[in-house]
Amino acid sequence: MEKFTFRNYGGSYQLKIQSSEDFEKILSLDEALWAATSIPIDILNCDKAFLHYLDTDKNGRIRTDEIKNAVRWFLKILKNYENIGKDILKLESINIEEPEGNLIRKTAERILKNTGIPESKEISLSRVRDLQKIMADAGANGDGVITPDTAKEPEVSQLISLIMSSVGSVQDKSGKPGINQEILEEFFNQAKGYIEWINEGKIPEGEEKTEIMVYGKQTEEIFKIMKEVEEKIDNYFLLCGLAKIDERVIEHAKLKQKELEETTFEEKQILFEKLNRLPLAPVNKEEILNFDKEINILYREKIEKLKSVLEKIYGEEISSLTKERWENFKNSLGKYREWLKRKKGEKVESIGEEKLKKYIEGNYKEKIEELIRKDLEVAEEIRNIQTLEKLILYQRYLLDFLNNSVSFSNVYDPTVKSLYEAGTLIIDGRKITLTIKVTNRNIHKKISQKSNVFLMYLLITGKEDKEKKFEVVAALTSGEVGRLGIGKRGVFFTNDGKEWDAEIVDMIVNPVGLLEAIKSPFIRLAENIKRQVEKFAKAKQKKVETAVVSPTGSGIARDLMVGGGVAIAAIGSSFAYITKVFSQVKFIHILITVGVIGTLILIPSMIVGFIKLRRRDLSIIFEASGCAINLRMRLTTRLGGIFTFKPPFPKGSKKEKGDILKKFFKQTQKVFSWKRFLIILLIGIFLFLCFLFFVYKTTAPQSI
Repeated sequence: MEKFTFRNYGGSYQLKIQSSEDFEKILSLDEALWAATSIPIDILNCDKAFLHYLDTDKNGRIRTDEIKNAVRWFLKILKNYENIGKDILKLESINIEEPEGNLIRKTAERILKNTGIPESKEISLSRVRDLQKIMADAGANGDGVITPDTAKEPEVSQLISLIMSSVGSVQDKSGKPGINQEILEEFFNQAKGYIEWINEGKIPEGEEKTEIMVYGKQTEEIFKIMKEVEEKIDNYFLLCGLAKIDERVIEHAKLKQKELEETTFEEKQILFEKLNRLPLAPVNKEEILNFDKEINILYREKIEKLKSVLEKIYGEEISSLTKERWENFKNSLGKYREWLKRKKGEKVESIGEEKLKKYIEGNYKEKIEELIRKDLEVAEEIRNIQTLEKLILYQRYLLDFLNNSVSFSNVYDPTVKSLYEAGTLIIDGRKITLTIKVTNRNIHKKISQKSNVFLMYLLITGKEDKEKKFEVVAALTSGEVGRLGIGKRGVFFTNDGKEWDAEIVDMIVNPVGLLEAIKSPFIRLAENIKRQVEKFAKAKQKKVETAVVSPTGSGIARDLMVGGGVAIAAIGSSFAYITKVFSQVKFIHILITVGVIGTLILIPSMIVGFIKLRRRDLSIIFEASGCAINLRMRLTTRLGGIFTFKPPFPKGSKKEKGDILKKFFKQTQKVFSWKRFLIILLIGIFLFLCFLFFVYKTTAPQSI
């Protein structure tokens, strides 16, 4: 094995990975020297099937052991690596000395033969996936699930549909609902149980009744009539039993006086509720239900049916029912009640006894089992096709993935798209390539604040309603903030070339460049002064407005005269004072003072800005996205120009430096004159003073 070669990427040394020989080095490289040891698959932008094959434990993350296992398998199955990075696999590159490799080779040859090009020496990923799609849509696709249209016989197809509607269904690889062996077994178990239960309750030929069908064919109807009033009659006899012990129960079972007074007889629902709470009939100590006396109106019809049934059973006219006779009648239906409790096959009952017998006695189950068996027979072939797909995907993407995990060379390389790059953002005249998908902005922002990088969180929206919205974080790494802010819009191009709308919804503000870091304290100072001036101006404005609104009529002109005079005097005295002060101070001293103040602000700003820029760390952004990063990814000024830049004009473009608008204004507007401005200003002041004098003369009180 050749010596390890580590290359400096952004201030950190990472393994150089360019060939299959470098793959072997990864297997012995200490994980502490990897760029990333764990990566969530939802932020990676590549073929999802490739990530699925890498993520062997299906936890949504790819770790170092899974990467090493993938590299070992890839190196074992292939013997020629000249097509690394391509999605076309040469058959001669497969190592047939390995049993699995030999099987993959045969699978590839069979696919080429079945698709009409047996002489081809290579197979593409698209050809393999076309076959997978055909097989998924076919009746037999290896998942052990068959759909109604799988069966050629109409009766078998109809039975599959009945099984799905009664017992349940599972989804086939084609996306259609179907049944598997487990559902088939449940259906026939239900059917057999139901038929056995039905047969147990049948009356044999030549007999009128059985222990279960104690009243013959009328047993079912008699049991239903009894069941409708069973609970109410049981409660009635229970109250009668209590009345034998305590006669007060008789009165207690009636409506109370207060209930009668509060009852609104116009509301039927309330009346029904009160009747339902009352006993079946007036309670008595004799424990007798008199059919010919008062019966609760809600149950009168049902009691009449019961009376008719009892008269037929006992062959006599019955005017009352004792507790003893009631219990004997219920007990006579005990075997039937127990038989009902043992009922089986409720799910298939609606199909009917005749059809169920037909399906059980015929060979329908065997026919469906044969279809399931044939479906499962192709499972091995499908697994082999998936293994072939896995090999082609590893050949295409494994090198890229290693340069985004073991090493981060693709992240730093402006000529290739890294797997982390969600797309390219165009905003405020700039192109930003360091964009990563964000699944939880609050968590991401909490961590990424430590990166010292200017970050923008953007909502990416498709032009069509069916396109799903998602969020990305974009790093502004060079230039100035400019007009960027929340609500600023741009466009976003995903790696497939599709254009999306982008809008800034959140930001983490940090210096982008040294010049901006130096200017920031002066900007803050100017903003503070501006706020104070505005505050002072508002206070004075309010005071003046109050004075203008509140003065008396006779004093308005005088106030204007006095106020105007005072204002002019104040302005004049202020100019005189300022002129006097500046005449006593040398100009050089003013320059030195301003320079010292500026230096006191400038030097700390430069130091703080330089430190902040030096502390910019891209690795924290990746960690906020869920990656486990080993190295520190310092964002230098030169590196920042790779991720954020203004694209140059097309090659051969010509620039006309003259501003066409400036020329236009010179032709259409007169040249500005300071002399004209001063003359107009003096005339304005003179007219204003004349106005004040005129107002004073006309409103001043006349002397007697």
